[in-house]
Amino acid sequence: METIVPLISGCQAGPLGIVHLPRFWLKMRAYAVGALPDGYRHGNGGSDENLLTTFRIDPDAFAGFIASDAPDYIATEAWLRTNAGDLSAETIRTFNGELLAFDMPDPRLTEWTERFGLPRGSYKAVLLNQLDDWDGIHHLLRASDAPSTPLVPLIGSEVAGPLGVFHLPRLWLKHRLHGVGRLAEGYRHGVGGFDEVVTSKLGVDRDAFAAYVEAEAPDYLGAEAWVRAHATALTADTIAATNARILATKMPAEAAAKRRAELGPAANGLELGILLNNLDDWAGAQRQLKAVAV
Repeated sequence: METIVPLISGCQAGPLGIVHLPRFWLKMRAYAVGALPDGYRHGNGGSDENLLTTFRIDPDAFAGFIASDAPDYIATEAWLRTNAGDLSAETIRTFNGELLAFDMPDPRLTEWTERFGLPRGSYKAVLLNQLDDWDGIHHLLRASDAPSTPLVPLIGSEVAGPLGVFHLPRLWLKHRLHGVGRLAEGYRHGVGGFDEVVTSKLGVDRDAFAAYVEAEAPDYLGAEAWVRAHATALTADTIAATNARILATKMPAEAAAKRRAELGPAANGLELGILLNNLDDWAGAQRQLKAVAV
């Protein structure tokens, strides 16, 4: 059975505003159908257990709900609204702040910073976990026996690597998937949208970047190194401006209305492109998970 790398970052949140919850949902859904790769927690320990404890969620009831109902992400949030013991705004703020500031403990901190060639102490656990996920999908796509099923590019546009550029990891993944014929239908890969925002604002030749990623099949850090070497406007100010534009972008009214209609009542009132795109990705992941379970 094909494994599904849980590419949703721990920094991402759904409409409820709880970081790590979308990632936790994906891991639990993948585990329930036997598609979670070895080495990933699925409810016990780490941020998973912290989330359950903080919001006073019965772990057995939650696992049972995931296993029996095979819910999509929106249905999972709805279940939490009914069954969690504490979803106060203050509890959510505290949990989010602590998770995003969490430092990976040793020995893994030392092992992973050395593994990725990063200076020790410069990056939080969330980013190191992202790099591990991206390494996992990189190796999966390079495997000689890899299947050919299309994959949703589950790295969110609000996610950055060590360079700090939002959407760049997602753009890398879309080109990697397209290069091996596995990008799910309907996804851009270089032209328009946030793809073009990133390349144009940072002075990256989009065609050269696409050719490099699709032909050379680099890991994410290799793609970042290429950008560092070839971008003509890669400054702290341009990165900050690019990130701010991505975060503030609203989906065009007609497209947003269509997306909300597809996603259902839980998406009512949502306008920001990132959140609507994430919900669309997660709906695609749900379809993949259902296909794996057949």
